[in-house]
Amino acid sequence: MQAAFPVSSLRPLEQLIDYTPLTVTPEATVWDTIALMNKHQPAAPYVLVVENWQVVGLFSWEDVLRVVESEMNLRSCKITEAMNTSVVKLRYYQVQDIKFILDIFIKFKNLPIVIEDEKNQLVGCISPETITNFLLKDDEFKIREAEDFRNINHQKIWGNLHSESKSQVENLETLLYLQQALESSSEGILITDLAGKVIYINSSFSKMLNYSREELNALGGFSFIWKNIAKYQQLLATIKQGKSWHSELEIKSRNGKVFHTHLRTDAVEDVTGKIIAMISINTNISEEIKAQKGLLLKNQAIAASNNGIAIFDLRLPSKPIVYGNAEFERLSGNSISEALGLTNNFIEEINHAINKLNKLNKLNKLSKLDSELYSKEFTPIIRNYCKDGNEYWYQLNFSPIFNDKNKLTHYICIQTDITKHKLAEMSLFLTQEKLKHLLFSNTGVIYTCDFCEDYSITFISDNIFEVIGYQTDEIVSDSNFWLTHIHPDDLSLFVAELPKVFTHKKVIIEYRFLHKNGNYIWIYEQSKLVKDYNDNPLEIVGHRIDITERKQLEEDFKQALEKEKELNELKTRFISMTSHEFRTPLSTILSSSELLENYRNQWEEEKQLKHFNRITTAVKHMTNLLNDVLFFGKAEAEKLDCNPVEMDLVEYSRQLVEDVQINQRKNQVGRLDVEINFITNQTQIIGNVDERTLGHILNNLLSNAIKYSQPGTAVNFTVSSQKQQLIFEIEDKGIGIPPEDLPFLFDAFHRCQNVGNIQGTGLGLSIVKKCLDMLQGKINVTSEVGVGTKFTVTIPLEHCCNNS
Repeated sequence: MQAAFPVSSLRPLEQLIDYTPLTVTPEATVWDTIALMNKHQPAAPYVLVVENWQVVGLFSWEDVLRVVESEMNLRSCKITEAMNTSVVKLRYYQVQDIKFILDIFIKFKNLPIVIEDEKNQLVGCISPETITNFLLKDDEFKIREAEDFRNINHQKIWGNLHSESKSQVENLETLLYLQQALESSSEGILITDLAGKVIYINSSFSKMLNYSREELNALGGFSFIWKNIAKYQQLLATIKQGKSWHSELEIKSRNGKVFHTHLRTDAVEDVTGKIIAMISINTNISEEIKAQKGLLLKNQAIAASNNGIAIFDLRLPSKPIVYGNAEFERLSGNSISEALGLTNNFIEEINHAINKLNKLNKLNKLSKLDSELYSKEFTPIIRNYCKDGNEYWYQLNFSPIFNDKNKLTHYICIQTDITKHKLAEMSLFLTQEKLKHLLFSNTGVIYTCDFCEDYSITFISDNIFEVIGYQTDEIVSDSNFWLTHIHPDDLSLFVAELPKVFTHKKVIIEYRFLHKNGNYIWIYEQSKLVKDYNDNPLEIVGHRIDITERKQLEEDFKQALEKEKELNELKTRFISMTSHEFRTPLSTILSSSELLENYRNQWEEEKQLKHFNRITTAVKHMTNLLNDVLFFGKAEAEKLDCNPVEMDLVEYSRQLVEDVQINQRKNQVGRLDVEINFITNQTQIIGNVDERTLGHILNNLLSNAIKYSQPGTAVNFTVSSQKQQLIFEIEDKGIGIPPEDLPFLFDAFHRCQNVGNIQGTGLGLSIVKKCLDMLQGKINVTSEVGVGTKFTVTIPLEHCCNNS
């Protein structure tokens, strides 16, 4: 391609570069940078921010205005906080063509171009000033006419420019703005030679046609897009006479779309007056033409409508008719000439309806704009007697018309003769009400599907989205959609039951379905087969209902029944336990108190003390029993407190063993000949545990081990830790636990069948389990009847209470 701006003197383009541009370092303040720019003579238009010989930003007078408006502290802020980091850069070897440089200035809106070497270090800068100086020094600088001048600022739109270089330079900025104006125009602008070859096409026209300049020329040029070639020939003839040509025409785009445009074409002459080209401005009027056709069609439709149509002027007190079509004339029994501007009985009925509408709107007491006050349509039904004396019923549909100031000025009335339907109106109304009730009161989803193997859905009502979260098109477009979303455990039931529609009147299936949110819901489905008059199957129709809530209620009801059953069993066990456990200590208290009352004065002090101790022991036993019941009640109600503290669990366990054995001897409870062997291989185990809750666990397990041990045996109590887990092992040589009792071992009030007359409430192990749940611990039990039992408890050392 021929260069747009050749330099005949062959001066090196390196002279475009300013090798000593004004620079500052990133540490410079905004205040010092502005002072430096102002100090330069003449004032420097910009300054480069350079670090290690590399340009990191640019600061211009536009940036000065910006930072001043931002109220930035100019004396303290660094230049890096205000500079523009978008810098145009070129390598030194790329400075080879003046046209290339000018195109970059146009693209980046005259920003300076930074020139760098191969190491990205600053060489110099090209600016509008350096280009101007370069061009002014070349007396032979000319702007040539070029075939592709659309890329060089359109310097020949209105003819050849043959002025001297100084004049060209002075007009350079104007030409740049001209190109920007052409490219920014919303009108389609095209410049061609007289043969129709495209010289320039702006972006708006190129976007409309979806063709580039080269593509249009390859297809034959400007004439290719014309649907009417005869008109194109008229245009050429007019332009060759030096006249302007304008007309409305149709042009076609790449995708075949036809645009209606208003085209104005003018001749382009050179300085000698010779016509060398033509410029065309295209205005897309497709929407206007469409609107005009639509308006014409509406007018024709109104005139030909089977409904009477009239327009009333509300600005006048009588609200007269200002327009009425032929059907309105027929229905009202008045000619248009009679109706326009006048009133009669029929029109008085209409006016009465309008007044009623206005009155209703005023009763709403809405302090809004008229457009809101009268925005609703009004559909009254009126009766009229025509000139022949016959009675007619009409339905009128009033719609408001507003002016450009949003004020109500007219009503358009569509008049429909409903005389034939009036007698059947009530029956129709009742039918509609029944249908509405069925549709709106039923939460089910209506569907139809094929009766083939995959039962693909052919229709489903829109409310399916509220049920399963999927849109109708997602369901209908996939023939396997419904089957693939049924729960795998329910799919076989669905596939087996649905074919029964061929032999049964209806089929009812309940199954789980995968909701879009990832959860399964329960669906109730009722289906039937629709047949034609020849008893041939057509399709399956049915409805589906979300019964998840019902299923949940059923499950809750089952759980409530189980809970009630469990509570009744607990109640029975509690009554049995309390009646048994309280009877013995109460009998002890009663007998000892009676003996003391009758024989106290006759007994020695030692014998009296013995009976007092019996009473005290019985009271303590009952107190412990009540404490267990109360603690269990709090655990069941989830009202236990948990406050973990750091403690040495080896020392705690050792002290606990001593306390248990002291209490055993002091209170004469359990077997006094059973010892506890405390075993540990660790001197210290530090953990965070709730002391009170842990005490309930170990006290109950140790007390049970002693209570059910064989005489003269020992209980082994081992404490250890492993992998941040605290481990307690309590092993006895007692009566053991029967295998059939193991599943119920931690149930409240449950006692093993081999305990005999050994006292107990059946709450101890239940309390242990509740406490372990709160401490996020676990318990394991191994036992053999007649040999002994071993409980293993594991609790996290770094404990976080599970208060729920």
